[in-house]
Amino acid sequence: MLDFLFFFDISIKWSFSIRSTDTVPIGFRAYPEKNDVPDAIPEEPAAADVISGQAPAAVGGIPSIIMLSRDSAWGSDDPIISSKPVIDQFGLEFSPKLLLVEIGQTVTFTNSESLAHNVNLRHLETDKMVFDVDTDPDENAYYKFDESGAYDVGCNTHPGMTAFVFASPTPYVVFANPNGNFSFSGVPPGSYKLTVWSNDREARSERTFEVGKTSITVNVRNPS
Repeated sequence: MLDFLFFFDISIKWSFSIRSTDTVPIGFRAYPEKNDVPDAIPEEPAAADVISGQAPAAVGGIPSIIMLSRDSAWGSDDPIISSKPVIDQFGLEFSPKLLLVEIGQTVTFTNSESLAHNVNLRHLETDKMVFDVDTDPDENAYYKFDESGAYDVGCNTHPGMTAFVFASPTPYVVFANPNGNFSFSGVPPGSYKLTVWSNDREARSERTFEVGKTSITVNVRNPS
C-alpha cells in the first residue's frame, strides 16, 4: 500500500503591523493511509492588504493619530504597540519623544544619565496633572495609563524636556507623519472603524469601511 505524506505550511500574514513579518508555520501531519488523505489541502487565508491615507497635518508639533478597530477577532497576536513601553531620560531629552500605548499598559520611565530629573504627565483633555515624580540617576518611575487620550510629558527640573504619549483603546494605531500621511499593512479583509485623533479638536473624525483583497486609500484630512 502506498504511503502518502503531506506537509503543508500555512503562512499567516495577519500580523497587523507596520513592520515586516515572518511566515509563521502552523505545522504538519503525516497521513499513513490512502483513505486518510484529505480531498483538498486547505486554502491559505485571504491575502492581507494595506490601508493608507491622508489625515490632518501635525498641529503644535503633535501628529495625527489613526486608530483601527473592528468587532470581530483580529486573528493576530502581533499588534503594533510595544508590549513593554519605555521612555528614557538622557542628554536632557526624553526618548522616544512620541509614544503609543494601549489603555491599561504601564510605561517605565528611566533615567540613564548622572542628572536628577522629574517626570510629570498632564492629560490634555482634562488638563489634569496625573503623575509627578522625581527620578534620580539610574532610578525608574512607572505609570499605568488607565484613561484613553493624549498626555503631555515634562520634567520640572528641565522645562525644555518634553514628550507626548497617547493611550489608545485599540493596539492597532499609528502616528501619521507631519504631513498627515499614514498606512497600516497586513490588514485582513473585513469591516473596520477608523478613528482620527488630532490636536485640533475640529479635525477629529470617525468612519467605517470595508477592506477586501486589494489595498485601499482613505482620505480623512477634512472631516465631513
